[in-house]
Amino acid sequence: MLDSLTEAARRALERARDRAAHRGSATVWTSDLWVALADEPESRAAGLIDRFGLDLATLRAGLGYPEAPAPTAAGDPLPLDDALRAALMAAVDKARGHDRTRPVGTEHLLLGLLVDEDEAAALGGLGLRARDLAAEIDSAEAVEAGPIPVDAASDPLRVAPQGEAVDLARILDASANRAREGLRVAEDYARFALDDPGLTRRLKEVRHRLAAAVSGLDQNLLAASRDTPNDVGTRIVTPAERVRESPRAVLAAAFKRSSEALRSLEEYSKLTDVWLAGRFESLRYDVYTLEKLPMTAVAARAALGDASLCLLVGGLPTLGDLTWLVGEALAGGVQMVQLREKALPDREWLARAREVRILTAQARAIFVVNDRPDLARLAGADGVHLGQDDLAPRDARRVMGTAALIGVSTHEPAQVDRAVLDGAGYLGVGPVFASRTKSFDDLAGLGFIRRAAESTGLPWFAIGGIDESNIEDVIEAGARRVAVSSAILRADRPREAAAALRRRLDGAG
Repeated sequence: MLDSLTEAARRALERARDRAAHRGSATVWTSDLWVALADEPESRAAGLIDRFGLDLATLRAGLGYPEAPAPTAAGDPLPLDDALRAALMAAVDKARGHDRTRPVGTEHLLLGLLVDEDEAAALGGLGLRARDLAAEIDSAEAVEAGPIPVDAASDPLRVAPQGEAVDLARILDASANRAREGLRVAEDYARFALDDPGLTRRLKEVRHRLAAAVSGLDQNLLAASRDTPNDVGTRIVTPAERVRESPRAVLAAAFKRSSEALRSLEEYSKLTDVWLAGRFESLRYDVYTLEKLPMTAVAARAALGDASLCLLVGGLPTLGDLTWLVGEALAGGVQMVQLREKALPDREWLARAREVRILTAQARAIFVVNDRPDLARLAGADGVHLGQDDLAPRDARRVMGTAALIGVSTHEPAQVDRAVLDGAGYLGVGPVFASRTKSFDDLAGLGFIRRAAESTGLPWFAIGGIDESNIEDVIEAGARRVAVSSAILRADRPREAAAALRRRLDGAG
């Protein structure tokens, strides 16, 4: 895809990577590319942005880019986040809507970025007349490209016998409708049942990419070939199609419908355009990935229930100290215990884990082990919590089984996205404040908490230096679950400290 960019578009993308590196981000965002396009000298995009109401200084200030960074040192380029990859795919669609051999210019990158209606609205607040800008580019594209040439040797829909052309158009039309409808059903579940902004955004992006891909087919021929009253399939209904046991069953059926329809689009569009078939194939794989995300979220929510207070415990001098503190914390209202030990031999660690398992089972609390899925399984723990340098969630599941809770620590937005796609059951989000039990080079802060609250509906715990003096700030930022250590372990009365934290969380509801 990047090979299809013009030189100016490629320079803009490199500038976007420089800005992302300057921010200290692990991925490149759409905002990085917006500023890079506006700052690309003599490019069509820069002229259009300025012409339609948004100067470079206002854009930089509005998006939080006060100055242009120096180019980054050579090395592996930063990856693009999901939203920017979707925008680039849309840019390719826009560029090749009239001519499939056409390179992708900076103006097409603008059109791709404007596909995100929320982002376009936000830039509208800074003065950009996004709709007029898009209309200007579209009209210029149509004039420049002229009528689409038809190659009789490569367009079966136009040169096949009339009956075959109509049959093929009916198949493609029905499959496109099924795929689009299935994605909308799944998006509604993510939006209204899971309240998951991240998953809703991903499904919306796939749905828009599907619409862009389908636009590569002859829409007039598809519509003219549609014959719903005489479609024999509309009168064939199996008993299973009439019954859905739960909203989750509706969701599962919607994903299956979409992936099957995309497979049909992929296979039959090979008769028309191999490049287009490849786009449907890419969409099908994306749907496979997205299918697991709500299922994982539903299972994790069921396993975690209303657990809002997690105790991180470890490094205590004796087993007696450990069991007493865990017992007091559970009595005070802790609903989840995470055991983390760094310096103990495996046998002693396992012995302590088994004791904590007994205590948590008696209190009907959740128990997870830090880092070690092997010891977690031997101790009968409910799950394992992994750091960024530990095993991947899929490998931990191979040890613990599919029903285990798999948590992942995250310290920046890109890690949240990666953990969600990797199938984490819940997240640790932080560090919010400086901690007395663990040192960090950088604090993610309350801003990261707000970002997590706005980006994912997967269960997550705010972590890092949280105690009774600052928990209200964490709650105000959007957290409803917290993980603490010193706030309970170093309190004069651990049971009362746990109870006080639990009251604050219960009050946030």
